[in-house]
Amino acid sequence: MFSVLYPLALLLQLSAFLWKLRDFLRDPRDPRLGAITLALLFVASGFNFAIPGVYLAVGAASGVPNLSTLAVYSSIVLCTASLQVCSVNLARDRESAVPAGRTLVLGTTAVLVVMALLFAVAPVHDAAHVLDFDAHYSGVAEIAVFLAVYLGAYSLGLVRSALICLRIRPHARDRWLRLGVTLVPIGVALGLGYSALKVVAVAATWLGGDLAVVSTVVAPVSATAGASVMAVGYVLPSMPRLLRRWRARRYLRPMLQALRPLDPELVRNTRLESAEYRWLIATDDLLRELRPYLDPRVVAVAERHADRAGLTGDERAATIEAARIAAGLRAHEAGERPGSGSAMIREDVGMDGAEAAVWRFPEQDPRRDLAEELHWLCLIGEAFTGPHPVVRDVLAELAPARPTAGTESPS
Repeated sequence: MFSVLYPLALLLQLSAFLWKLRDFLRDPRDPRLGAITLALLFVASGFNFAIPGVYLAVGAASGVPNLSTLAVYSSIVLCTASLQVCSVNLARDRESAVPAGRTLVLGTTAVLVVMALLFAVAPVHDAAHVLDFDAHYSGVAEIAVFLAVYLGAYSLGLVRSALICLRIRPHARDRWLRLGVTLVPIGVALGLGYSALKVVAVAATWLGGDLAVVSTVVAPVSATAGASVMAVGYVLPSMPRLLRRWRARRYLRPMLQALRPLDPELVRNTRLESAEYRWLIATDDLLRELRPYLDPRVVAVAERHADRAGLTGDERAATIEAARIAAGLRAHEAGERPGSGSAMIREDVGMDGAEAAVWRFPEQDPRRDLAEELHWLCLIGEAFTGPHPVVRDVLAELAPARPTAGTESPS
């Protein structure tokens, strides 16, 4: 069973690690992102060493049959320590978080040294025990202390992570962040179940009982489930970025391609942190090039058709702007310049941008404004790329002409 379960858990943890690594590389000065990224890497390392084939290979290569047990438990301690560093940076300002982080590093180092010394002196080097190390050696005093130190550090880290998530949840406006900080405590509960089951199994051994199946099957399954749920919880707050990129690729990029003939060389080499922001900047620049081709008559015609279609709010505003762009591109293709060059495509309509902004962008962060503007341009792009029936009606009323790219009627 664990020959399949552990590789699957490893794949999930590595996927979560790579996802968070992208966020961290874009903002390497954020200690919270760095700590979560490291935590996911460490837990992935733990699952890697726990895979039976890897466990045996490490033992054979090192000459220490159960060395992977130390590697697994050390990885988990490092994971929970990283989560605590993240929690400290979420709960405190930078000045007070730095000394608290140093204390955590020193404490974690002490735990790892104690675990390594106990493992070295304990009589556990006779044969490999891939799945039953704890059950087989729990009657050994050194290993009982070894497990107590490991489970204590592991459980403390989980509890602190759960508490900070519970503190964040009432203030989480973004639904993905709220779901993420809800899942993490659930994963923590499963992880603490693993600790409790291990303690019960060790206690039973010292009292003359035998709960080996609890230690070797039930507890590892609980820990695996807990780690998987927590990994999903830590990744979910990044979903707005994924959804933003998907919308930009589907709606903004086609409109950008339609605008390219205005100036094919414009901002070709623009370098920004992500593709969607490159598309945004390029689209803004090309919309400025479109100004001489914006016909003043289009607004009134588009408003009339939008009202007739019952459009309201952002959909109405975005559809009107899409009609202006489509009409401007048609004028450009025809070589006409009906505008004064002063009219602009509106860059916003007073949206609060709550759905567009990524949760970790504070109000003063300029990337939040970019996220809101990107959301607005995607709304225009959706109406333009469709095209929206109002856009087709406006073009048909103004003048019959060859349709521009992005506004062809579906056949």
